[in-house]
Order: sequence, then C-alpha cells, then structure tokens
Amino acid sequence: MRPLRVAIFASGTGSNALALINKAQTLSGALEISFVLSDKAMAPVLKKAQEMSVRTYLVEKKLDRHNHEQEILKLLREHRIDWIFLAGYMRLLSGSFLRQFSSWHEGASQIVNIHPSLLPAYPGAEAIARAHQDRASQTGVTVHFVDEGMDTGEIIIQEALNLPSEAPLSDWVDAIHRLEHRMYSNFLESLSLGKPRTFYFEENP
Repeated sequence: MRPLRVAIFASGTGSNALALINKAQTLSGALEISFVLSDKAMAPVLKKAQEMSVRTYLVEKKLDRHNHEQEILKLLREHRIDWIFLAGYMRLLSGSFLRQFSSWHEGASQIVNIHPSLLPAYPGAEAIARAHQDRASQTGVTVHFVDEGMDTGEIIIQEALNLPSEAPLSDWVDAIHRLEHRMYSNFLESLSLGKPRTFYFEENP
C-alpha cells in the first residue's frame, strides 16, 4: 500500500507544522508530508518547511474565497492528499470545500485541527491569552475534526493542563505548545498505524 499523504495548512510560524514534519520523518515511509500550504507570503513556516526539504505552496488571501479554495482543491487533487492537518491556519473552510474533499474519501472527514484549549471553552483566536486572563483553573489542548464552524468539529482527543494562575503568560504558552506538538505528533503516528482508518484519495469518475 502506498504511503499515506498529508498536507499541512499553516499561516504563521509553523511550530506544529515542524513537529509534524519531524515526526513523519521517523515513520519509515508509512506516511509522507506531501506539502505545506500557507495563505501568507511572509509566513515563517514556508521557509522552515523548505529548509526541511518539504514542498511548499502559497495561495494568498487576495483571491476571493471561492477561487482561493478552488486553487487549493486543485493542489489537493494533484497530490492525491488523504489527510489535511491545520496548524495555525487562520481561515475557515467552507462547506463546499469540506464536501468536495470528503467526496474523495468515501464521505469521510479527514481534515483535522489542533486548538490550544479544552473546547468548547475558548474557541477562536488568542485562546491561551484569554484563558490566562481569566485565570482558568484548567486548560489544555484539543485535536478535532474540522467543520464549517469556528473550532466546533467533533473532538478526537483532549488533554488537560493545570497551570499556575500566577505564572506569566509566556509560561502558559510554552507549556501548551509543548503539549500541542506531542499530541499532534502522536495522532499523526496513530494514522500511520491505521487508527483511525484512512480512506485513501479516490476521485469519482
């Protein structure tokens, strides 16, 4: 069976993307990162991925949503991508995009995201800062399937952290990012072992 093909979408520094690339390189060819895609020309993740010999694509926000997503779908079709991992990708995917990608995988949802909170708490941007400001007694990380909403998809994995409320925000950020990297890497490895099952790309005639 061919290697499972993954695309990573990222808009920023790409620390989760790099953790996934590093993990993929340890999986003995069972899984490959086919490319990293960003919507921002200056996103540091692009250069970092290139330095790790991973193909990159830029599809900028200046396109309207429909054309933007059509250009991305063209790349996904070209590379016969099985899974998409969102890693700080700051755009919501439309229902039509999700349905098209799902149609290539027997109707399965194979787009995932990682979020630095225990969803449904603190969806959206600046989740760590908002939890820190609220002195939340518990925070953590969620890996979830992607739907049309803002961090509203079915939860796959959650892990909690109890962080000192008096600790500076930078300590919270560092601890949560470490947990994100571990959880996303572990989920990637579980995919390479068939859990959850992958429906390989198959374009309908």
